[in-house]
Amino acid sequence: MSETKKKREKFHLLPAVVLSAACGFFLYLYAPFEIYFPNKRDFWFDFYNIIGINLLLALLTAAVIFGLLFLAHIIHPMVYKVIYLSGLVCFFDFYVEGTFLAKNLPRLDGREIDWSIYTTHRILSAVVILVLIAAVIALAVCLKFEKTEKYSQYALIAISAVLLLTVVTLGVMNKGFVKKDRLVINKDCEFEFSDDQNIIILVLDAVDGDAFDELLNKHPEYYDVFSDFTYYGNMVSTYTQTDTSMPYLFTGVFWEGEKAEPFEDYLSREIENSTFFDKFQSDDYRIGFYEPFIYPEKGERITTFDNVYRTGMMGIDIKSYVKNMTKLVGFKYAPFEVKRYCEIYYKNFMADERDIIKDNIFQDDNDAFLRDLQNETFTTSSDKFLKIYHVEGAHVPFVYDEKLNRVSNSNYKMSVEGSMYLADEFLKTLKENGVYDNSAIIILADHGFSEEDIPVDRLHPIFFAKGIGESKEKMDINDAPVSFEDFGEAVERLKDGALSDAVFDWKEGDVRDRKCFVNFYKEEGNAHYEECIQKGHAGDYTQVIVVN
Repeated sequence: MSETKKKREKFHLLPAVVLSAACGFFLYLYAPFEIYFPNKRDFWFDFYNIIGINLLLALLTAAVIFGLLFLAHIIHPMVYKVIYLSGLVCFFDFYVEGTFLAKNLPRLDGREIDWSIYTTHRILSAVVILVLIAAVIALAVCLKFEKTEKYSQYALIAISAVLLLTVVTLGVMNKGFVKKDRLVINKDCEFEFSDDQNIIILVLDAVDGDAFDELLNKHPEYYDVFSDFTYYGNMVSTYTQTDTSMPYLFTGVFWEGEKAEPFEDYLSREIENSTFFDKFQSDDYRIGFYEPFIYPEKGERITTFDNVYRTGMMGIDIKSYVKNMTKLVGFKYAPFEVKRYCEIYYKNFMADERDIIKDNIFQDDNDAFLRDLQNETFTTSSDKFLKIYHVEGAHVPFVYDEKLNRVSNSNYKMSVEGSMYLADEFLKTLKENGVYDNSAIIILADHGFSEEDIPVDRLHPIFFAKGIGESKEKMDINDAPVSFEDFGEAVERLKDGALSDAVFDWKEGDVRDRKCFVNFYKEEGNAHYEECIQKGHAGDYTQVIVVN
C-alpha cells in the first residue's frame, strides 16, 4: 500500500471533533434555548436551572458521536466515511427542518394530532433528506472525501457560530437570562370559609356556551343543579386563551399584544395595581387564589394572598427534563416521520412530584380538585373571603368521562359533562358544610372552545351567578349581551348584596359591540393577537369582526 493511500486512510481528528461538537451544540444548546427563550413564560424553570444540564447533554452527545466515528474508523475507513457523511446529512436536515419547515406544525396543546393532514410537510421533509443525501454524495465523489471532510468542518463551524449568535440574541431580546423567582400556589386555606360572607369564583377552563346549550337539552337536571343561579348565555370573553383571559378578569385592563409591550410587564404591573383586588383587600377580605396560570414576575400583591409566596427555583427532575426536552427538540427539528413520536404537552414539564407533595402545591386537574373536595376538612372563621379556583374543566387533552374518571376514549362533550359534574359536587359540598347560603358564587369559563379549531369561535364561555342568600326554584336564563368587561362590576354588586339578575345593566334585546382579542396562531404556534369586535350573539362567531 502506498504512503499516499495510508495518509488518506488516517483518522482525521479535527473534522470528527467539529462534527461531534456541532451536533451536540445544535441538539442540546441551540435548539432547546431557541425554543425556550421566546416562550420562557410557558416554562416554570429559568435559564440557570437548565444550562448546566444542557451543557452536560451537549458534551455527552458530542462524546458519543465522536466515539462512534472513531470506532467506525477502526472497523473500516469506508464505515467511517459513511457515518461521517450521515452525520452531515443529519445536522443539515435538522437545521433545515427546524428553520424552514417548522412554520405550520400542529400545536402541542394536548389534543390528539391528526398527522395524516400534513402530507405537504411529509413530502417536503422527505425531499430535503433526499436532496441532502444526493448533495453530500456528490461532494464526496467530485471533491473526494478528504476535501469534503475539510470544507464541511468550515461550514459546520460557520453555521454553529451564526446559531450561537442567534440564540444569544434571542435570550437578550426576550430577557431570557433574567433569573426567575418561583411563585408557589399551594393549597393553604383551600376550604377555609367565612361564617359571615364569601365571594366564590370557580373557573372551569374552556367550557363553551354553545356546548352547554346543547347539553342542557340532554341534561334537564342542570336546571336543578344551578337552581339558585342565573345563567348568562350571551357572555363574551375578552380573550381566547387562559394566560390572557384570567389576568383580564382580575385587572380589567386589556393587554394589546406584544407590539404594545411584553406580556410579563403588563401582568406584573396590572396585578400589582389591580383595583379589583384593591376593593376586596380594603374591605378586609382574605383572598385565596388557587390559579396556577398567573405568574407575575414582579410585585408583592399576589404574595399577600393566603396561599401564594415567592421562593427560589426548586431543583429540577433531571431524568424527566431530559426526556421532555429531547422530545420537544425532536418535535420541531427532527424529520417528519420522527415527529409523531415526539408529541408532548406542557404539563409534562411540571415540577417534580416530590416537590408538589412537599410544598402542598395546588393542582388544577379536575380529579385532584374533586379529591380535595371529598377529603379535605372545611373550616369557618369570622374573616370574609374571596376564593378564586381555576381547574382544567373541559380543556384538552380530553381524559375524563362524565363522572371525572380518567378514560382513554373521552371527547369534548364528555369533558363538558364532567365539568358540570364537578360544579355540582362543588355546590353540594358547600351546602353540606354550611357555606352556600352566605356566599355569592360565580361559575364561569375563562374562554370558549372550538372543536373545529376556529380561533374566533372561542369567545363564548359559560357564566353562572348566584347572590348571597339567593334562592329560586329553577335556574333562570338571561340572554343580555354581557362581556368580561362587566365582570368586575358584577362581582362588586354581588359583594354588596345584589341578586344574580341585577349584576349587569345590559338587558335582553340590547344591541352591543363587545371588544375582544383573538389569538390567531402563526409561525411555530406562537400567539398573534388581533383586536376584534363581537357584533352579534356570543355564540355566533361569524359576527366577530377583526379591527383593522
